[in-house]
Amino acid sequence: MKKSILRLIAFSILPFLVICYAIYITGKSTDNFYKRFTSPTQNSLILGSSRAASMNPQLIDEIINKKFANAEMYNYSFTWAHSPYGPKYLESIRKKLKPDTKDGVFIVTVEPTALMVDKNLPDSPEYYVENNKSVAKTSMVSINPNIEYLIESYDFSITNELNRKIKPEKNVIVEVHVLDNGKVDGKIIKPNSPEKQAEINKIKMVELAKKMEGLKISENRISYLVKTIEFLKKHGKVIVLRMPINHVPYSIENRVFPDFDQRMEDICAKENLIYINYNNISANYQWTDEVHLEPSSMDIFSKVVANDIIK
Repeated sequence: MKKSILRLIAFSILPFLVICYAIYITGKSTDNFYKRFTSPTQNSLILGSSRAASMNPQLIDEIINKKFANAEMYNYSFTWAHSPYGPKYLESIRKKLKPDTKDGVFIVTVEPTALMVDKNLPDSPEYYVENNKSVAKTSMVSINPNIEYLIESYDFSITNELNRKIKPEKNVIVEVHVLDNGKVDGKIIKPNSPEKQAEINKIKMVELAKKMEGLKISENRISYLVKTIEFLKKHGKVIVLRMPINHVPYSIENRVFPDFDQRMEDICAKENLIYINYNNISANYQWTDEVHLEPSSMDIFSKVVANDIIK
């Protein structure tokens, strides 16, 4: 009996150690959102969708620390479907922010889809698209390892990163990692030809137009944007901005939500904040897919925002 128990323990330890190492590797190199929910609570945040997810906290810190010495930016932006403004994103933001923060800096990026809902459903949080996604489902946002996230929201097996380490993937097109400061760091390994990319972008713009035609303006989401701003104002400086996108998607957004900028200006005026629509400021930015800034342009834009913060 004793020998059987010892064998059972011996054979149990090895799989347990493999799983522990797999979780450790996942925390180091996962290309999902996992690291956003294992990092500590923060005192300054970048908020919004995937358009903001690769804004560069390091470059912003280098500039704003001249005026906001204690601010350390962290990118807590996800996607339009994971983190539109609403009760779930606000709850997650509350948990991610150090409660005693008084001198933080908060970059709140806005876009029409972040304030819209399915036109065929009621404008009520119980129907919101984000409810079954990781931002909504993850109740602990600063715990490492985050077993809750791995069980509830991780799209791969626990050993996925370990398997990739043992047997690297072939024909990788793009590599994506989340850095320690929350920034999504993407590298295109095999870029498309300009002609092929233009073709892909045309299809994406058709998809964007179709998606937006299926949405309606959400007064509920707009009220939660206001609640988010008012919460952040208690903890430091808030800047609200609309990120630059290319002409075609910008015209699609403005056709579907024509008074978007006016609504944002009205909100910011009431909250005594400045709203900046960077589409109205001439700049030579480049995009990977018409709406996401390519890395060098994002670095330039991050510096522009940082300088506007300290003005």
